[in-house]
Amino acid sequence: MMISRIEAFILATAALVVAQLAVFLAKRRGKPFFAANQSPQTLSVPRLLLASALTLFAELAFIRWISVEVRVFAYFKNLALLLCFLGFGFGCALAARKGRWLPAMHAFLGLLLLVRIPWSNARLLEGLSRNLGGANDIGIWHTRAGADWVSFFFAAIMACCLFVLLISIFVPLGQTVSQQMDRAASALSAYSWNLFGSVIGVVAFFLASWQMFPPFVWMGLVLLGFAFLQENRRDVTLVVALLVPLVLILRDPAQHDREILWTPYEEIEYNRQYTLAGDPSGGVMRVNHTFYQSIANLSLEFAARHPTVQKEGEDNPYNIPFRFAVHSPTVLIVGSGTGNDVAAALRHGSSKIDAVEIDPAILDLGKREHPEHPYDSPHVATHLEGCP
Repeated sequence: MMISRIEAFILATAALVVAQLAVFLAKRRGKPFFAANQSPQTLSVPRLLLASALTLFAELAFIRWISVEVRVFAYFKNLALLLCFLGFGFGCALAARKGRWLPAMHAFLGLLLLVRIPWSNARLLEGLSRNLGGANDIGIWHTRAGADWVSFFFAAIMACCLFVLLISIFVPLGQTVSQQMDRAASALSAYSWNLFGSVIGVVAFFLASWQMFPPFVWMGLVLLGFAFLQENRRDVTLVVALLVPLVLILRDPAQHDREILWTPYEEIEYNRQYTLAGDPSGGVMRVNHTFYQSIANLSLEFAARHPTVQKEGEDNPYNIPFRFAVHSPTVLIVGSGTGNDVAAALRHGSSKIDAVEIDPAILDLGKREHPEHPYDSPHVATHLEGCP
């Protein structure tokens, strides 16, 4: 039986409490986790490659994930990038000190917990951008009427917490890369390995996005990278064990009439809809937690069976263009989405339709879910442009 998101969050929190207790008891016994290492003072090319690749992979993963979950980062994606760079830079400056792996692990899991708190009526950070723009003299985007300084200061504190957590995650990566490059006999050779590792990290995240892996896969790979950078088997075991609460926090439970897809471009949530008689009437698609499009069943057969469901008839926005445009058997639709415009073109007698879409997941949703199945028509040619 699938557990709910709230239950998964509680289990993950309990697991993290147990892990923290184990860390505390180990320190009391004089055998702390992530103690100062005694690594050789020579360059380890595999370690440099892994740290360099992991840095770029983690940067892209956090930038993409947090810009979906926290809207203010969607408006300012460079902000997340700068915070990652800042943490990495701090790590480079602290290369001579013990690796700050434990604070980084606290920040990593703490950030996931904070962002994914399962509030029943609203997402905790959904209105962060609105509240930050809530003062009378700050007109960043649409704000509520009047100043609400309590919400403004709360949002500012929450934003600062997110900033600090994101910075802390990258400090030990900067330490590791800087330490390895300092130990190299040739600075040019070390920098070449660092650049090669960075390219590997970028390509790896590109492939993960192309395959539409969800965030728990990206973050799980980051956590595994952290584990492989440890030199003590106890530390490796502890970090690998944290994969369990990570998956519990990030994985959305499956539901019969709800799908969540992470496409190469965005997060899509699709909820199927039915009439009172149980006939599929379409569905609602949200992109990055914001309404994007409804799949509408406007077929004559459906309207005849359910006259109260589609009252608008020919006044529907998808039908209106064909009432005013000169009839043409050839139609080009740029951004065909789930197929509403394609279905409208077919209903109005178009015999050759070129449907262009950039997102493969949205196109696939339209093929699977649209009640009129417009993409199955022999008169429709689909073109997926923008994704390899």
